[in-house]
Amino acid sequence: MKNWLLRTLIELVNRTITFSSENEAPTRALIDHRQPFVLVFWHGSMTYPWWRMRGHNAAALVSQSKDGQLLADLLRSWKYTVLRGSSSRGSKEAMTAMRSAVRDGHVLCVTPDGPRGPYHEMKMGAIRVAQTMHVPLVMVSVGYRRFRRLRSWDRFEVPFPFTRARVMYSDPMIIDPELQGEGLDEKRHELEKIMIAQYREAVLEVSPVAQA
Repeated sequence: MKNWLLRTLIELVNRTITFSSENEAPTRALIDHRQPFVLVFWHGSMTYPWWRMRGHNAAALVSQSKDGQLLADLLRSWKYTVLRGSSSRGSKEAMTAMRSAVRDGHVLCVTPDGPRGPYHEMKMGAIRVAQTMHVPLVMVSVGYRRFRRLRSWDRFEVPFPFTRARVMYSDPMIIDPELQGEGLDEKRHELEKIMIAQYREAVLEVSPVAQA
């Protein structure tokens, strides 16, 4: 019952929001051609990307926590293939599951700063999957005009009904398969900075008013 209420609430609210997207066409082409890729978005603004990718042959990495179980049930109701694990618990098994999902043709959706942060700090997992499986990595960020920010580690954003939102997609990026060690970590830092800047731009585009 809790899962049904949560799903219904998210769907009702999202259908009232006016979303405008920037640079979605390259990602849309990957989806339309059923090409596997890795899609990453920040944990605190994950509601819309999860909802947007429903029914698109997506797989999701979800933590093994109690909160993760709630999210897993929600995503299964949206026809996701759910993978359980994280960078902090079961990471080796999670990496194997993520690679298998991509190999099977899924769009792999990951919150790279999850499940416990730090806030907007990108971990290596999604990058390594994209690199070793030779598939594109796409970053997507969402900015709401009016929303409530929760006092959680991820500063989780709850959008108000009938607000406006800006959704920004990066171009699909291929991670150099030759990168290792310090070079790969430098790439992670570069992508993290790009994704933080993308999020900030999405937020500024709609001049949001956050309420704590």
